[in-house]
Amino acid sequence: MERINKTETLYEILNSKVFTINVYQREYRWGTKQIEQLINDITDCFLTYYDSGKFKHEDTEEVAQYGYYFMGSIIRTGDDSTKEIIDGQQRLTSLTLLLMYINKLLHEQGNHELDSMLPNMIQSSPFGAKKTFNINVQERKNCMDHLYNGITDFKPDNESSQTLLDRYLDIAYLFRDEINADALPYFACWVMHKILLLEIITSSEQEAHTIFITMNDRGLSLNSAEMLKAYILNETNETDKSEVNEKWKTFVKEIKDSSDAEYSGIVNTADVEFISLWLRGKYAQTLREGKKDSEDKDYELLGEKFHEWVRQNSKKKMGLTTSAKYKDFVVSEMQQMVKLYLKIKQYSKKFTNGFESIYYNANRDLNYQALLMISAVDKNDVPEVVDAKIKLVAKFVDIFASNRILNYKKANFNTNKVFLFKVLVNIRNKTIKEIGIILTKALLESNVGWDKFMELNYENQFFKRYALHFIARFASHLNVQMGNPSQFDIFTDRKSKNPFDVEHILPNKYLDYSNGFADEREFKLFRHNIGDLIILTKDKNRSYQDMHYEEKVVKYLGDDVIFAKALNKEFYQNNPLFLSLNKKYGIKHYDEITKKVILERADVYLNIAKDVWDIGKLKLDCGGWLDEEYENVSFETARKVFSN
Repeated sequence: MERINKTETLYEILNSKVFTINVYQREYRWGTKQIEQLINDITDCFLTYYDSGKFKHEDTEEVAQYGYYFMGSIIRTGDDSTKEIIDGQQRLTSLTLLLMYINKLLHEQGNHELDSMLPNMIQSSPFGAKKTFNINVQERKNCMDHLYNGITDFKPDNESSQTLLDRYLDIAYLFRDEINADALPYFACWVMHKILLLEIITSSEQEAHTIFITMNDRGLSLNSAEMLKAYILNETNETDKSEVNEKWKTFVKEIKDSSDAEYSGIVNTADVEFISLWLRGKYAQTLREGKKDSEDKDYELLGEKFHEWVRQNSKKKMGLTTSAKYKDFVVSEMQQMVKLYLKIKQYSKKFTNGFESIYYNANRDLNYQALLMISAVDKNDVPEVVDAKIKLVAKFVDIFASNRILNYKKANFNTNKVFLFKVLVNIRNKTIKEIGIILTKALLESNVGWDKFMELNYENQFFKRYALHFIARFASHLNVQMGNPSQFDIFTDRKSKNPFDVEHILPNKYLDYSNGFADEREFKLFRHNIGDLIILTKDKNRSYQDMHYEEKVVKYLGDDVIFAKALNKEFYQNNPLFLSLNKKYGIKHYDEITKKVILERADVYLNIAKDVWDIGKLKLDCGGWLDEEYENVSFETARKVFSN
């Protein structure tokens, strides 16, 4: 892409500049979904130039020949000394977080060549010696100071600071593996000098708001969903147009209404995202290869511009050969997919018996489960079959992701795109039994074992992101095994007045426990090991954290979490149901906390993990199969996945 006239690069916008935000617009609201799209969009654009085969990658000066990426406009008022953002703070703030993370990675690899440029885009001192962040909001300063220094282990002061921390952690997790040590300096230069924004400057705040309202209320062009509707209606019989139109509007309203909270302060494009998901799940047959100069295929083309793909492939790949079939596409298929999508969203937000795995996956933002579920459900499936299929797929995603995460491997879609697309194509419209067999074979192919489990350490940011989830899973599993409510949703509710936090059993008092460890480094290594972790409510966590173990273990007996209670020997006297679990997983009580105890407790967690994420459970869930049935169902790369 060539540079658009009147635009400025991100470097020109941010370098040694300071922006303020009106008090009424200060909340930072972007979610994981928006950050993921930002990272994927700019990374994909960068790679089209970096991997084009035209450059030798000998010097970052070659980035000058790369194309641009346009991120839209920002509206501000004020002169050079006072810049107030009216529209655009979400993007500028998110880009600043990305710059912080890139800066951290460059320093970790010892690359300081960009030190004179990149830091000045994050904070600068245009009016003196005191440095100020480019988005200057006092309530965020403490949070931004921590993040700029690569510190994520802190308690945010307010809502926006919590969101800033969450999105920074999202960036760290979603940052693409293709941006390796060699590509990173080129990517950093490209982000600085090739991302374009149109800066609209007005003389007054009132004028800025007028422009903002005009651009967002009156000047928006039709999105892909609306253009697809127009095409469908054009192909529908005149007598059916009104019915199809009303159905479409009803379905879109249901989708948008269910997603309002996700788009607070952002234009609601839930209809576009849903239709892209639906069409990819049901109709994508090919995927772009991860090679230089590879062309976009079905999956990529069914992104935001899906209406163009439908126009070109409606007859050949979608079977829309008559006007009646276009009508059925909306009143029948779209209705089924909307109902399925809303059901998945419901189970993702509310912990529901029988559909727990959907909630577990949503808790870790494994949203590709919906894509796989849409693929699996056939248009002729009755509700009972639909439920059985989405349960199978949810359990597959849970086992697949958990096995990877607990081995320090990423479980997001982009890292595993080829494998997950292979699964998607193979399970499309299959029977419950066939899906069970295919997903079992997929898990056996992808399984990475449990070799890293005993090394899981809370100081590692990758595991720390999921530590509460997994310790809560272990605790809720024991609850269910004992015939009690799971409580997983309670354990992981971050909006509770007294939420659960990860608790270190071994207090942070090296001198008091130095006899049991070679040195302070080893003490810290064991203290952060998964075997030293439990969960407690926030108030108890703070109350107990400085106590010696001998004092803590007495307090634990009155706690609500079984793993805390089980450290005290008195718990075993009146709990016969627990004794069988005690033997099954190796759970014990302890009078003192040592290296040996921590490793034993890590092994207990490992035993539970192997039970919870047992691949064999998929066979039970779909009613089992005969050996010959298993052999007759194949799981292999679909013939046309990478074809033309």
